[in-house]
Amino acid sequence: MVSRNTNSPKSNAYADFKISTINGFNLPEETNLNNKFYTFIIVKSGQGAIKIDFDEYAIRKNKVFLLGRYRKLSWLRIENLEALMLQFTDNFYNQIYTGNPKIKSDQTLSGEFPPTIQLENEDETELNNLIDVILKEYNNRADNSREIICLCLKALTMIYRRKSTLNGNWFIANRKKKLVDDFTRLLNSRFTELKSSKEFAGCLNISPNYLNAVCKEVSHKTVSCFIQERIILEARRLLTHTEWTVSEIAFKLGFKDNSYFGRYFKKAVGMSPERFRIANYRISNLKKTPTEF
Repeated sequence: MVSRNTNSPKSNAYADFKISTINGFNLPEETNLNNKFYTFIIVKSGQGAIKIDFDEYAIRKNKVFLLGRYRKLSWLRIENLEALMLQFTDNFYNQIYTGNPKIKSDQTLSGEFPPTIQLENEDETELNNLIDVILKEYNNRADNSREIICLCLKALTMIYRRKSTLNGNWFIANRKKKLVDDFTRLLNSRFTELKSSKEFAGCLNISPNYLNAVCKEVSHKTVSCFIQERIILEARRLLTHTEWTVSEIAFKLGFKDNSYFGRYFKKAVGMSPERFRIANYRISNLKKTPTEF
């Protein structure tokens, strides 16, 4: 993989697109991804592991990670790591729309995609060429540099999706896939207030049975499973990374009955919220109130 100096005097000129180098000497223990940014991490060398929320993935050369918003990263057992991080917003990615729905922002970056792929040797040159162009335009800031970077990001994203599989099948790029994408975006923005397939289906102007059938066909998961996974993920994050009480967390997640939240969490995780916090709470966390998160 190529390595370039990104410390240009103009390196902070873009508020909606960022490039940073990562190595074993400047790694924070944890990284909170800004809720505005999608993130590519392209590993050039080294080994170790990266923990994305609560799932751990091995790091090795030519591994690429594509992460959505609202993620927390932890770096584990890192040795000789060199990587490049590209971060961009929806608006930056979608400033050029070619008319092809496969590369439209809301179909490419939302919904179900795996957090990592492993590139083969024959893919390395193709990726390096794109990175070279992105870095050149990012450092030079010439006319149309933003547009060129945007097009390279679209190409990089399509390469990622081409290498990605979902349950052994290529991604489904059709109206059903778009419906699941619309549902997951709605879920991410309103999971604290909407709790049933009927409520989500109503917002999408379709029947609950049809939404459930499409989710099962595209993602092999029911609507209820999507909802539970999103709520439990947020609950685990808050129990691990804040000092809020269990009652405060239950209220934040839309549960009026604290005891029901406890049963809901235990059924999904296998232990009570209190026991999960004891096992996972980070002592170094700063105290936050529910309005600060």
